Amino acid sequence: MRTLILAGGYAKRLWPLTLDTPKPLLPMGDGTILDFIIAKIAPLKPEEIIISTNRKFELKFAEWIALRGLKNARVVPEPSLSEEEKLGPTKAIRLIMKDAVPDDYIIAAGDNLFSLDMVKMAGFLKKVRSPVVALYNVSSKELARKYACVSIDGASKIIGFEEKPECPKCLLVSTGIYAMPWASISRVEEYLSKGNPPDPIGKFIGWLAETEGAYGYPFKGYWYDIGSIESLKEAQETFRRKSFRARI
Repeated sequence: MRTLILAGGYAKRLWPLTLDTPKPLLPMGDGTILDFIIAKIAPLKPEEIIISTNRKFELKFAEWIALRGLKNARVVPEPSLSEEEKLGPTKAIRLIMKDAVPDDYIIAAGDNLFSLDMVKMAGFLKKVRSPVVALYNVSSKELARKYACVSIDGASKIIGFEEKPECPKCLLVSTGIYAMPWASISRVEEYLSKGNPPDPIGKFIGWLAETEGAYGYPFKGYWYDIGSIESLKEAQETFRRKSFRARI
C-alpha cells in the first residue's frame, strides 16, 4: 500500500500564516499538521509516501522530509507558483499516476485532523476492492453545504454523492480521505479525457461511484477541516499537548 497526500493549495484564507508556509506544515502539537497525518498513516507501514504540492512549496516539503528522516517519502510538484495556476487535485493525481507504482493507495487531503482508524479502513478496502470514502456526520445542514454529501445503503455502498448541495439530503459528508485500488485510481485519465470537471476531487469520486461502485466508511470521534484561522486555532488548542512526531 502507498499513500498520497494532497497539498497543492495556497490556503489564501489563512494568509498571512500561509504566505511562505504551506498549510500542512503549520504548527500542531509537537510538530505540524502533516506530522499528525503521517502518524495516523504510519501503522499501515506504507511502501511509499507521496506529497503532491506546487513549485512554490516544493522545497519546504523536501526539507520537512529530510528533517524527519523519512526514507520512503518524496515530493511531486505540479508546475504552479500561484493559486491561479494550480492544477487542482484531480489533475495532480493524473500527473502522479503517470509514473506511479501499481498498488492500493490511501489518498488524504493535507489539512485534515481526524480520529479515523486507517488500518481498519484499509482492511475494508481489501474486503470490497472498490473505492472507499471516509465519511463523517457533521452537526448541521449549514456545514453540510460546504462539503460533498454522501448517502449509503445498508451495505455501505454509495447511492448518492452530491458536491456542496444547496439543500443537503443528509449530514454525512466526505472528509477528503480515500482508499483506492489501482484499477480505480488509474482511471483518472479516462475521467478527465471525457471532459469531466478537474476540480474538486469529489467529482472524480462521484464518477467512480456511478461507473463502477464505491463505498462509504463512516467514523466517529473528531474531524477538523482546517480552512480558517478559527478552525486552526481550535485544533491547535485541542492538540497542544499531543505528540505526533514520536509516532512517525
